[in-house]
Amino acid sequence: MQLFLLRHAEAESNAASDELRALTARGTKQAEAIGKFCLQHDFIPEIILSSPLTRAEETARLVARELKLPKLVQIAQFLRAGMTTERAFFGLRESLTFLTKREKYAENAGIMLVGHEPDFSNLAGVLIGGRAQSVHFRKATLMGVTLEELKPGAGTIEFLIPAKCA
Repeated sequence: MQLFLLRHAEAESNAASDELRALTARGTKQAEAIGKFCLQHDFIPEIILSSPLTRAEETARLVARELKLPKLVQIAQFLRAGMTTERAFFGLRESLTFLTKREKYAENAGIMLVGHEPDFSNLAGVLIGGRAQSVHFRKATLMGVTLEELKPGAGTIEFLIPAKCA
């Protein structure tokens, strides 16, 4: 399985609540750039799972729009800010179960997760058998991880691209 971890793009610092923080104009450009980068390099996920927080969902929808696949985005509660690695593995297993029931699913299909820090550093560290400090996700950073199986330490980092390089 190919797993893409994407931290949400730059968001406004103030809003009625943390959950409602929207992307800034810069954040919109970052998300669009990541989507274009994915399209140019044929990093096309089977599904994009997003945190329900506004900034993550906006990031996911902009990436999907650039991929010309706007219906790929699904909101996943397990990606809410504060996600534990246990919750991430459970949510991924449920998503894989759903995908395997689809007719066109391939074993090497990609799943993109759009979420938050420090959640993604923790998850990436566990996936590659390292520590959370081994990986740092700036805003709109995209990481590709190949997983032979969904378990701690089974991942290999394929790339880590900050938005400014996309």
